[in-house]
Amino acid sequence: ATLHAGRYIDRTAFQPVTDRSLLERMNATARDHVVALDLTAAGINNTGPYPDTFRDGGGIIDLYWRDRPLPIARWPNDEPTTMQEVLDRGDWSRGPTRRAGTFVAREDRLKRWNAADGLWLEGYWRVPWEPHTIRVESIDPTTRTISFATPIFGGIGSKYAPKNSFGDGQEPWWAVNLLEEIDRPGEWCIHFPTRTLYLWPPEGWGDDPAATLFLADVKEPLIRIDGGEEITIEGLALEGGLGDGIVIEGGRSNRIAGCTVRNLGGSGMVIRGGSDHAVESCDLHTLGAAGIRLSGGDRATLTACGHRAINNHIFDVGRRQKTYAAGIHVGESHETAIGCRVAHNLIHDLPHAAVLYTGNDHVFEYNEICRVALTSRDVGAFYTRYDWTSQGNVLRHNFVHSSPRANAFYIDDGDSGDTVEGNIVFRCACGPFLGGGHDNTVLNNLVIECDIGIHVDARGASRGYATNDVLRRQLTSIDATTELWRSRYPRLARLATVDAGLPHGNIIAGNVAIDCQKPLRLGGNAEQLADNTIEQPTTLPLAEVGFNNPGRLDFSLPKQSPLHSRVPDFEAIPFDRIGLRDDAF
Repeated sequence: ATLHAGRYIDRTAFQPVTDRSLLERMNATARDHVVALDLTAAGINNTGPYPDTFRDGGGIIDLYWRDRPLPIARWPNDEPTTMQEVLDRGDWSRGPTRRAGTFVAREDRLKRWNAADGLWLEGYWRVPWEPHTIRVESIDPTTRTISFATPIFGGIGSKYAPKNSFGDGQEPWWAVNLLEEIDRPGEWCIHFPTRTLYLWPPEGWGDDPAATLFLADVKEPLIRIDGGEEITIEGLALEGGLGDGIVIEGGRSNRIAGCTVRNLGGSGMVIRGGSDHAVESCDLHTLGAAGIRLSGGDRATLTACGHRAINNHIFDVGRRQKTYAAGIHVGESHETAIGCRVAHNLIHDLPHAAVLYTGNDHVFEYNEICRVALTSRDVGAFYTRYDWTSQGNVLRHNFVHSSPRANAFYIDDGDSGDTVEGNIVFRCACGPFLGGGHDNTVLNNLVIECDIGIHVDARGASRGYATNDVLRRQLTSIDATTELWRSRYPRLARLATVDAGLPHGNIIAGNVAIDCQKPLRLGGNAEQLADNTIEQPTTLPLAEVGFNNPGRLDFSLPKQSPLHSRVPDFEAIPFDRIGLRDDAF
């Protein structure tokens, strides 16, 4: 059975375009093809206009043909362009000097665009993990100068640009929802002043009467469970909404199993609070935000919620919100998560991270992750950040591969107390990456053909972590001296008495780097890293390891592998147990 929230549209509701002024604005190749739909007459609600700046799709409808999303008109069509020069980063303060940014474009293409109807540009204007879509205030076609209507935090222009420079000329951007840029079948846009949708009909439009076209316009979740107990949703397909698929608030022992959730503008499944909820053996894909979001438990008492995400296939999420909308979230910046389990999932083809997590005592095991960070950088397949007290998380027996822009296990910005053990990493930017935190353990991992095998740094010294308000506030929000916290995390309390800007208590041992360009990279001098146990990984060439079939991504090891003789204490990784498994669904 399928629960479908979409608004099906009869193709006869589309009419030829007769407004000569609009036809003249169109690409010459599109004029004889583009048709128009009156969204007011069709009863469609979420038709814009966009806000001045946004990061989540801007709240307008999605359009689907044959159950696949059609692309909103953009330029360039595929790869982004870059800024030539930033003239003014902008001032994002609330004072009288507040102003938006201004830059020079590289191409003359902008001379065709009509900013009067509303023009928005999307880009990674400052950092490679934070895209913004911003309304254009004005265009000077003579100088190719574009001025925005509103500033963004940090301003435009890469923060990594050379000193005294506003940018580096590499900041990627593209224009969206432009009538002038409909230039291939399937592309569409909304003309906000007239609430009209313009579409170059996709292939099969005229000769396939069974093919369907629908608009996603419903922002409410398709299913909501508030305080329910022992409810099972099984074998159901959900699609066609502009919001989330299933939302569970509170309650106990609810289970979603064998479902398909796709073609939504929000997240697939959201679980907030309660205990012992499970998402098992579901397919989640083509989603505007995240795949699965889990939160719950009690931080003060370290009481686990027991939520589980097991054996799910998740891909093509983060279509509207391109960063921080991962395959699976465990905890959010404003929501607690204690004691979740994420296992046997296959997560792939994502613009940003596969798993974002925070909180305590989670287990991430037997997951396969590949092709992540496709459009962003400086992120991990597994990623956590900025909390000394987010401890007790175990990441073991996962296979992360084919993601050259991502670190496999990125414990960033001082995050502490996690264990990364017995994982296999193949062709990523880095394997385990420790960014200034404490008491992390990295053991018995195989890192293969990565730029960096393992990274450890003392960034907290230069970034002032010892006196950082956020890190200190988190530390004082719990009482690390109580019997509960001392028994669970015995080394945490000492951070109140040592120089916490320097890393303490990390253990890196028993790892193997195979054909990595740099097996171990250290950021910081010997004195800064002194209170850590850091062993060089054992290095081996791939040809000598004896994997069963690395060409087919089979990194299981026969008992006679030379690795066992070179590293006698290396514990076998159960490669055959990683990833999806057959079950009743």
